[in-house]
Parts: sequence; C-alpha cells; structure tokens
Amino acid sequence: MRDYNAIREPVVLWASEHYQIIQNTGSSLSDEGLALARRVRVLEPERIRVLLVDEIPIHNDPLVAGLAKSAGMLDGTIEGMTFGHSIYIVRGCESVRLYSHEFRHVYQYETYGSIPAFMDEYLPQVLTLGYGKAPLELDARAFEIERV
Repeated sequence: MRDYNAIREPVVLWASEHYQIIQNTGSSLSDEGLALARRVRVLEPERIRVLLVDEIPIHNDPLVAGLAKSAGMLDGTIEGMTFGHSIYIVRGCESVRLYSHEFRHVYQYETYGSIPAFMDEYLPQVLTLGYGKAPLELDARAFEIERV
C-alpha cells in the first residue's frame, strides 16, 4: 500500500492550480451543456468552466505523470480531466459521452466538497485498484450518455 500522504499534497496543489487556470480562461456551458450536466446530477452546472486543449498538461509535472502512468491512466489517450468545476477537454475528442463522464466527476467533487476531499478518495482508488476499476471511474462511466 502506498503512502498516500506523501503524494496527496503535491497532487492537490497541482489539481488546484489547474482548477484556477480553467476557471480563469475556460468557457461556461451552453444551454445544452447545462442540461446535460443536470442529467448526471451536477448540483451547480453554472459554475462549470471548460478549457479545450491540444493535450491534458499532465506531463508537465513528473510526480503527477508518474502516478497517472502507474494507475493505468496513460495507457490510452486522456481525453478529459476534471478538477472541481473545471474541466480540460482535448480538442477533437468532444462528445456527449465524454462531457457526461466529466460532468459526473464534477458531481463527485460537489459531493466530497473540495479537491482535497475528492483526492483523499480518488487517489487510493486509482493507485490500489487501477484507473479502470476505481469506483469513482466506474460511477462516471455508468452515467455516460451516448447522445442527447
């Protein structure tokens, strides 16, 4: 079992920095986006901001990139990543399925109440069980919507 306390603070700091970047430069949701977020039970969809990027900036931090690789997150292409009400989406990967998945993560953050509280649950799940079997990922997949 990993020492989650040793990695928690750097990961929370990294996630919090990206949360702020997206809040400052991302776009608010369209009416269709707000409706889709509500369908997956997001409580405050008007707070969501989305930033389209060429690549999720996970490789800029060696610790985060290493953790993501060990959890199996880098086995394929990462199309989206959520931090609270802030979401990165890779250009060209936009789909109802991806948005609904990431919106469900927003709901999870709302339920936990903060980035640190979410990470206290998410990190042990993905690092112990792997990205594909983590309960919070399975929940997000269960709420994926293929089309509106």
